[in-house]
Formats: sequence, structure tokens, C-alpha cells
Amino acid sequence: MLGLMIAYRNLDSSPAVEEQINERFADLEKLGARIESCDVVIEAGDRRKVSGREFTVRLKIAVPGPDIDVERRVDRGEPAADVNLAIREAFDVARREILERKSRQGA
Repeated sequence: MLGLMIAYRNLDSSPAVEEQINERFADLEKLGARIESCDVVIEAGDRRKVSGREFTVRLKIAVPGPDIDVERRVDRGEPAADVNLAIREAFDVARREILERKSRQGA
């Protein structure tokens, strides 16, 4: 997808994670927000921790007007569930922001 960049910090890339991000980004595009680009950074906390690893997902979505910046941090349970939850929460916040802006613009 044009305009979508995914970066990983302190963890390896994952096809399952990238698929989820691609699906969520496609959902945002369907909102008609004229997204120019979307940078996603997925960061894991300390590699040495065995359990309770913290994951942070940051989104920077370039749209007309001010960019949408979202950050979500999760560290509750299993690593796979945590990273997916952080991604879901970050994209949900971005979706709400896009819908709120559209409603303010009367679109």
C-alpha cells in the first residue's frame, strides 16, 4: 500500500502484525480522510524480560490539516496479545479522530 510505512524497534517483523496493520489502515482509508501517509512504529520494551513485555504503537497519519498522532502502550499479558491490542487501540483512536474531524467539517 502506498503511503504506509511500518517500523519495528526491539522486535522482529511479523507477517501477522503487518497483515493486521494493513487491514486497519485499509479501514481508515475507507473513511475518506484523504490520507497522504501513515507511519507505524511498533516498539517492544526490554528484550531481556521474559513476561509482561511492554509494547508501544505509534501512528503518524498525514492528512490535510494537522497530522493525527496516536500512541498506545500495553503491557498486560502475553506478548502476541499485547502487541495486537496496542495496534487495535491505536487504530481505533485514529479512526475516532478522523470521524470527529469529518463531523466538524460537515463532511
